[in-house]
Amino acid sequence: MLAASAVCVAQTYAEFRKSLPVSNAEPVVLSVQMRHGDVEILYNRDGQVSITAVGQAGNDSVLSDKFFLNTLAVKQSGNQVSLRQISKAVHSEEEVKVHLRIDVPYRTEVNSIVEEGKQTIRGILGPVQARADKGDIQASYVSKTLHAATGKGNVELQMIGEHVDANVVRGNISAERLPRGITSETRDGDITLMVVGPSTATVDKGSGRIDVGGARGSLALSTDAGDLHVAAVPHDDWKLNSASGTIRLDLPPVPNVALNPSTDSGKLQFERDDIPNTGDRLRRVDKHSNSEKHIDVHTGSGSIVIR
Repeated sequence: MLAASAVCVAQTYAEFRKSLPVSNAEPVVLSVQMRHGDVEILYNRDGQVSITAVGQAGNDSVLSDKFFLNTLAVKQSGNQVSLRQISKAVHSEEEVKVHLRIDVPYRTEVNSIVEEGKQTIRGILGPVQARADKGDIQASYVSKTLHAATGKGNVELQMIGEHVDANVVRGNISAERLPRGITSETRDGDITLMVVGPSTATVDKGSGRIDVGGARGSLALSTDAGDLHVAAVPHDDWKLNSASGTIRLDLPPVPNVALNPSTDSGKLQFERDDIPNTGDRLRRVDKHSNSEKHIDVHTGSGSIVIR
């Protein structure tokens, strides 16, 4: 049985609640399309999808007690649930601040599109697709794959079980504890990766920097005019490149690594005595090892610092 209610708490405030029973025998497939508003999708309990929407009007606007009944379309077909924000005739989307919270079972797949607003997704199986024209995307404790893309905004990720794709036109990407790694790209912004598996990170233009700590696999990192910093034990091959920024490597004393730095017009600087300097190339390698790892580092006009 469905339980639904829409009440007007005050003239400038409206609330909507709806509970949908779902089967535990198969995953829930959730689709969300919002034009303007913040969205939270959170694990709460199995067997039920619970929807809570809150609207707060500004500019002395008055909200009808049927505001959400007229502007939020909710449909269910078995374990497929969709929510879609439809156009409003009375209020512009900037006049009403909408917050949508959806409590879901753990076994939930998500496809969420928000034209303008923040998205928060936490504690579900996945996979997850989250997109925005303008707005931040935060996701944590998702077991399967995740794809996040925003035009203008930041992407923050934590503890994603499978591989991640993150794309930002203008904004930053930060990710922590991604054992299967990440493919990340921002046209203009910073990228920070901590404790990640095989990963790529690209800053297309500008002074955006890349910071990597605790890399557990291969790395392919590229920046334009920004700096690049890696502090990790090499577990696989690394390829690091910056057009004009400084590249800094903090490396422990590790054997079986071939370090090949080069710069077109910058400086090579090493602040340790266990790596010999041979002109424009620095090299440390155990020639008797069959498991040699390579670190290729290049910058056009920037410096390379080995610490």
